[in-house]
Amino acid sequence: MGFNKRELKGIKLTLKGYVKQIDRSTFMVRSENDPNKYYTVSWDKDKWVCGCEDYARRGKKCKHIFAVCYFLTIRDIATGVKEVECSSEICCPRCGGKDVIRRGYDYQKNGVVQRFYCKFCNYRFNYRGGFEGLKGNATTVVLSLDLYFRGLSLRQISEHLLSVYGLHVSHATVRNWIMRYVKLISKYLNNLPVKCGERWHCDDTVVRVNGRHVLIWSLLDSETRLLIAHHISENRNSEEAYKLLSKAIENSEKKPEEIVSDGFDGYAKAVKRKFSEELKHPVIHLQGNVSSAINNKMERFWRDIKKRYKTIYGFRNIETAKTFMDGYRIFHNQIKKHRSLGNKTPAETSQAELPNTWIKLIQEASKN
Repeated sequence: MGFNKRELKGIKLTLKGYVKQIDRSTFMVRSENDPNKYYTVSWDKDKWVCGCEDYARRGKKCKHIFAVCYFLTIRDIATGVKEVECSSEICCPRCGGKDVIRRGYDYQKNGVVQRFYCKFCNYRFNYRGGFEGLKGNATTVVLSLDLYFRGLSLRQISEHLLSVYGLHVSHATVRNWIMRYVKLISKYLNNLPVKCGERWHCDDTVVRVNGRHVLIWSLLDSETRLLIAHHISENRNSEEAYKLLSKAIENSEKKPEEIVSDGFDGYAKAVKRKFSEELKHPVIHLQGNVSSAINNKMERFWRDIKKRYKTIYGFRNIETAKTFMDGYRIFHNQIKKHRSLGNKTPAETSQAELPNTWIKLIQEASKN
């Protein structure tokens, strides 16, 4: 399930500090228009309920419930960072010994960092859990990653860090953080095979890169909604479709039995070349009018991408577009819970034993 206007408004309510926790299951969310008016959001049996008119009319999540959900997400992010930085499984970077204890704090410009001491070699060091060499707070970086792929622009994130945390972080710094850690996590995940089903959906869409049109090709697993592979090109032909299929075969553990695409003839040529000629693997290719009714999962995926793309207003270059798609693949597969999957991530649905938070992904990627 992708973003909607209520979800994005809810995130912005959280970032403005409009959410107050009353007890474990009750929250108060301030009205956007009336500073003296609050809506009560509470947990009732198995779901969140709200006292606003929108929830009473629709019976579904309103922006106030989304605000509470993201309020809890931010708290989980901070808790996860603290757990990583205070992990008991820390080894000495000098001798590799595990006889390490916490000893004091290092008060840096961007926050407090835990210091450690190795009893074997008497070495004192800071452990950043994948954030070594970073001139910034780990919580701030993880929050920036999450906010960016949930729909906020770089400048909105920069303004939030200043208004809530008092941190002067430029939008260029936020962009550098995103590029650095998306590259790190992608390198880690690309070495792991993807568990997927028998039917694959492929399609492409057009975006702007430095004023010109460029195509993003994507391939989605029907059963788990996993984004198996993506590809960026300036041309729409069978050769580019073939590159997409080649990436998917390289990433997946098994070959598909069916491939669904639109009426573009380049897909038919690429499927025949890859599966019939090279792999000698029979595959059913559903295309054109036959596929229009069953390729809706791919269409929903593109709607999510387009909603997120609206806050970007085009990419500066191909590398920026590639970073965005690499990061969105991480977010879509590992982070974002989908209601159509029973509130699970595609990675959890495929039973892949992988981290499902930004901080754990960064930690595992830095180890590997």
